[in-house]
Amino acid sequence: MAWLAAAAIALVAALVVFVTWGSSGDGKDEAEPSPIVRPATRSPSPSPSPTPTFPSEGTRYTVVEGDTLFEIAQRFGVTVEAIVALNHLLDAASISIGQVLIIPADGAVPSPTVGPTAPPPDPRLTGFAFPIAGACLPSIDNLMPNAPREYRSGIHEGVDFYTGYNCVDVPAGAPVTAVKAGTVVLADTDFVEMTLDELNEILARTQAQGYTDAEALDRFRGRQVWVDHGDGIVTRYCHLSGIAEGLRKGDVVGRGELMGYVGDSGTPEAVTDPGVEIHLHWEVRVDDSFLGAGLPAAEVRALYEALFSGP
Repeated sequence: MAWLAAAAIALVAALVVFVTWGSSGDGKDEAEPSPIVRPATRSPSPSPSPTPTFPSEGTRYTVVEGDTLFEIAQRFGVTVEAIVALNHLLDAASISIGQVLIIPADGAVPSPTVGPTAPPPDPRLTGFAFPIAGACLPSIDNLMPNAPREYRSGIHEGVDFYTGYNCVDVPAGAPVTAVKAGTVVLADTDFVEMTLDELNEILARTQAQGYTDAEALDRFRGRQVWVDHGDGIVTRYCHLSGIAEGLRKGDVVGRGELMGYVGDSGTPEAVTDPGVEIHLHWEVRVDDSFLGAGLPAAEVRALYEALFSGP
């Protein structure tokens, strides 16, 4: 019986050894499965800024110090309007050194976006002539009514005619003519330019008030002629360097008759740097306000285009 007990003990020991061996890390069949190795993921890089695209036709030009859009347009034989439209500029002054402009081939201008339909024209506001021979409306809205005038905390109430923006040159001394028949109600032959002290006082006052009062506006218009066309319509010709000889209040004038000459009177630059702000400021007054007051730029332009329609 002793041998039978010994055999049993040996069998148990063998089973223990077998179980221990099978559960050890050396066995292939019972080994833990290897972890799945996944490719490392990477956070996506920010998308690069889109590269500006340019029209396929045209010449690239990089703005350098001293450039103006008018000079660039002359150099390439195109119009300021064409460059402004093709490059989607806010106005002709919004260029900077290093900016790349596309100069349109043959002065081509992209087709304009269709604007709002203009209201039926006021019969009082048609049949006008331009106050500068051969001129057109400004190529930029900054020279039209409602444009901001930060230096005096106000807005523009008329149309400006400058060389480079209105289809013709507008030099000092260029003749300014009546846009329609009427009666002269102001011919400012006794105008005296502001002094530096007066200019500074007016500018300080407008900044403090947050608006340009009527007295300041009148001084900023400089030497003026006003013509009453009847039915509440008055036109004003401002910043004149001189008034037509013999023109007086009460004179009846015809369309195209000489009113005065282009200058810079009344502008701050007439005091601080004479000769750099040569232009005509021209207003259309309707009853107690200016034509287009408070309207969007496209509607204002439509109103002024209607002025010059008809006979």
